[in-house]
Amino acid sequence: MITKLNKNISYVLIILVLLTLTKIDFRFDEINPGSFVDDAEYYYHVQTIAIDRDLDYSNQMPDTPYRNLNVEDKNKVLPVHSIGVGLFASPFMFISNFLSSIFNIDSLITFNYFVYSFVPVFYLFISFLLINKILQKNDIPINNLLLPIVIAGSGVSYFAFERFSMSHSYEFFGTTLCIYLCDLTYRTKNSSVRKLLIFLLPITMFIVLTIRWSNYFLILIPFFVNIFFPKRKVNLYVKFHFIFGFIVGLGLFLLHTKYLYGIYTINPSDIFLIVENRISDDYFRFFDLGRIQENILFIFKTFFIINFSEEFGFAYFSPILFFGNMLLFYYIFKKEFIKFLLVGFILFFPFFSTLVLNNPGYSYGYRYFYSTIPIFIIIYFLEFNKFNKLSFLIVVFSLISLIFQVFFESTPFVVLSTEYVTNSFGLYTKYVNPTILSGMFKSFLIMDSYLNVVFTSFMGVLIIKIISIFTDPILLVGKFRETDDKIIDLVDMSSEFSWLMYFIVLIGYFLIARKFLRTSKQII
Repeated sequence: MITKLNKNISYVLIILVLLTLTKIDFRFDEINPGSFVDDAEYYYHVQTIAIDRDLDYSNQMPDTPYRNLNVEDKNKVLPVHSIGVGLFASPFMFISNFLSSIFNIDSLITFNYFVYSFVPVFYLFISFLLINKILQKNDIPINNLLLPIVIAGSGVSYFAFERFSMSHSYEFFGTTLCIYLCDLTYRTKNSSVRKLLIFLLPITMFIVLTIRWSNYFLILIPFFVNIFFPKRKVNLYVKFHFIFGFIVGLGLFLLHTKYLYGIYTINPSDIFLIVENRISDDYFRFFDLGRIQENILFIFKTFFIINFSEEFGFAYFSPILFFGNMLLFYYIFKKEFIKFLLVGFILFFPFFSTLVLNNPGYSYGYRYFYSTIPIFIIIYFLEFNKFNKLSFLIVVFSLISLIFQVFFESTPFVVLSTEYVTNSFGLYTKYVNPTILSGMFKSFLIMDSYLNVVFTSFMGVLIIKIISIFTDPILLVGKFRETDDKIIDLVDMSSEFSWLMYFIVLIGYFLIARKFLRTSKQII
């Protein structure tokens, strides 16, 4: 009786947490054709693949003069951002589009957009299951609560539960999938199946690379598994099926760049930097041999800012990435130079991107690093899980980081500036906040921040919809705070949101809670 009650309470608590994490600001504002923001460009890929089925972006981007690419067809328009999100999200859009054609279930937003907005949540949860499976199959002891807390507090969950149309949840899943397939390849005893997996592994890597081209570290995942995993010492790189799969994967990748962009390339700067005219001095400076000393100092300064600055420093906003960065010093101290070089290579490309931009990424956190998080989670459990004090610190700081994520944009102290200000790197730019850490603590003392946290989430939608059954929610809200146009719009959108769609969310989160509890094999 008590066990069943605890289980039911666990279901409720998990669902309530998920509803609070799930924000409405991006979900209730469907992307329209012709937008230039990153979120829109990823969405256009999904639309043209799953709905139009033609890879012709003229429907999605009818007027894009400054985004015309330097390709053979000078009138061709397409998103600058890569197609990988579209590939991974389109199966869900196929299904939603089919259902939309049969049932009329659109309301505030289309059913297609509603489904699309929850795809990253699905991939993030699948990533959790895969990491858990990897550790279990390798007989790695795991604290059942530590893993989800570390993932939730890493920063990547923001791009699942709030700004869902960015690539980072998909990158997180892609890295996890590659590690899982590689480990599965080693564990598979059937010779034919193993050869098939060896062949598919490099193809999968190249498919995942289409999400973000700069994630070159994916090619080192077999090497990573060899180095860090016990009893995984077979060199896949010399296997015929791996080499053949690599050639096929590379060929498919080059064919897709030729079809879309008119050139054969795997270099993102050929597309992204040149097309957007974003090549800066901080890109070319590293090719100037006369600036070696200056560049070294610049690198160390950037490393310190990334890890310790108020502006999304890893130490406060992503403890697992802080741990990953500190591994460089640990492996040097332990004289494990191969591991040092491997970790250094994994961190190099997101670090270099940050050097070039002189910016965390114009959104929440140092988002270019998020694709590496699964690697550092696995390293932690493989080599450091036995250190109880370290586990305690990671749990505490991950929970703090998760709280910061929840309170992001809840007050003026914790929003990104729409005006030009000087960021932590000394760059005068927009969409930054060099004092966001202290702003978080200020926000904790403001009652409106807690109201904003609740009522900009799906928890708030549920509350408002229930209240609207009995009375006007605006009148009730007005008793606790001053109502303005923003509050009125928020209440109206929440009231207008379809009950059917909301029940779908509840069912989905119930299934997640159920699977999580079964996986953890404990009642929280």
